[in-house]
Amino acid sequence: MSKYRVLYIDDEKDDLTQPIRKKLEAKGSLEVVLSKPKSFEDQIDRLQEEIDGCVALILDLQLNGPQENVANGKGDVFQVKYQAPPLAQMIRTYATEGKLPDVPIILCSTEDKIQISFSRDFTSHDLFDWTFLKDDINEETIDKIVSLINGYRHLATNIKDFNKFLDRNYSEIDERILSRFVTEEDPPIHEVARVVFKDIVQPTGVLINELTLAARLGVDIEESGESWMKLKDSFFKTARYHGIYHESWVRWWNDKVLDIFEDITNDNLASLDAKSRVSLLVENTGIDGLIAAKPIKLFESSVFWNICEVTEKPLDPFEGFKISGKEEPKPWQDYSYVSLFAVVSEPDLISKKGIKIHPSDNGRLVAARKKID
Repeated sequence: MSKYRVLYIDDEKDDLTQPIRKKLEAKGSLEVVLSKPKSFEDQIDRLQEEIDGCVALILDLQLNGPQENVANGKGDVFQVKYQAPPLAQMIRTYATEGKLPDVPIILCSTEDKIQISFSRDFTSHDLFDWTFLKDDINEETIDKIVSLINGYRHLATNIKDFNKFLDRNYSEIDERILSRFVTEEDPPIHEVARVVFKDIVQPTGVLINELTLAARLGVDIEESGESWMKLKDSFFKTARYHGIYHESWVRWWNDKVLDIFEDITNDNLASLDAKSRVSLLVENTGIDGLIAAKPIKLFESSVFWNICEVTEKPLDPFEGFKISGKEEPKPWQDYSYVSLFAVVSEPDLISKKGIKIHPSDNGRLVAARKKID
């Protein structure tokens, strides 16, 4: 099995970075090369040597710890005076100019540092392809890093072939999404990768994840068990997304889901409540054991379309409360939502996730809370 070579820059001591390296190498798919940060000018020069043969770069968020200057032979200690974002920005610029290879840049840190610093610095988010926590490294983390690497490699040979890297006729979806790259002669790989990942794959909209798929079909995943697996894997198989990143980010094309439901039932999915959707699916697929999802506590509607980001249960967006993000959703994207039940019962989790109610829904939330207080 071939390994992907990944450069990992962290200011921590070896007794802290070596366990991280071992975890990332546990599946045998990654070979992690550890490096300490240098002064900013030296770091850029050194990167051109260190990144040779590497297909991804992992950066610790805070690189400003004291470092030993072994280059001058004296072992002097110096203080790095920058963090990952400015370094990532320079790397992206050099990659665009062809001075460095264009590879995924992945951020890692602890939960506290992410919450205190990075999560509030929206201008830095687009510099990184993905972020993971040092304490949460598992096989899924490794698989996602590999998927990001594969995505870049695929784009390197198909940068202008939208149909190929999306595995879909691009003219069938919202053509505004990648419109800037139609006329751009030689777009940087990282720019196309960012738009595909952060505008198509990650958000709910053109693509939906399994929880949202179940919500839109009205199905309770846990209660339905094997019947749910049979429904999505048999009848909605052709709606699965097989473009770049699909290995670790499992998605379905929303428009195809709606078409398949209509083909199966001769009815419009969006106009039905959960019980009606499930009844039609059982009747027309012959799959017994499908159980309709019920509304989250404090809600009544079962005309589900989205999920609560805290409870991960289906909700009707007209009952849910929009979450305020770093920017308004693009025309082809949905808002994220939180339920009233989550707001009143999980305040610590709401705070931990950094969830803030969209200004347009603040008044409605205040009124709803008054009714139950």
